[in-house]
Amino acid sequence: MIRLFKRPAKTTFDEALLNQLFRYAFSLCHDETQAFDLVQHSCEKSLSNNSNHAHSKPYMMKVIRHAFIDQYRRKRFELVKDITEIESSLEEESHCLKTLEELHIDKQNVAMILDQVSPQERELLYLWTIEGMSIQEIADMTETPKGTLLARLSRLRKRLVKQFEHLVEQEA
Repeated sequence: MIRLFKRPAKTTFDEALLNQLFRYAFSLCHDETQAFDLVQHSCEKSLSNNSNHAHSKPYMMKVIRHAFIDQYRRKRFELVKDITEIESSLEEESHCLKTLEELHIDKQNVAMILDQVSPQERELLYLWTIEGMSIQEIADMTETPKGTLLARLSRLRKRLVKQFEHLVEQEA
């Protein structure tokens, strides 16, 4: 009888988890308020779902990803920045370049580079470089074949090297 009146356990989210979710959401949308909204949406969805896996990081990241994709699909017909002006200024300088692993990129230019890639490529870069996930982990999370991700990563690396080689300095 006492169990009937007992309050349910209060669910809380770890600050480290919320920070990781925010960084992931921000890497997708590049907008602080939208990232907060995506994290809040994932927390709400996690709390409304009573299953055991609902409070796990992979589940919440998947909710964020799907919510972002839904928002992106709604906004895809909006005008996009004209990059011809940016590209013309990028072609003024050129430096020698050997491999992507030897690149040293100025932090100011990271935002410009990330603005030039698609949300799918941005997500792949974030999960692979920042979160340190393996390609197999990313494939499992995004439900994308591993070979597709490897091909995307290879094409992205080649395109970034070609497009932004003037921003790169060889390490001494």
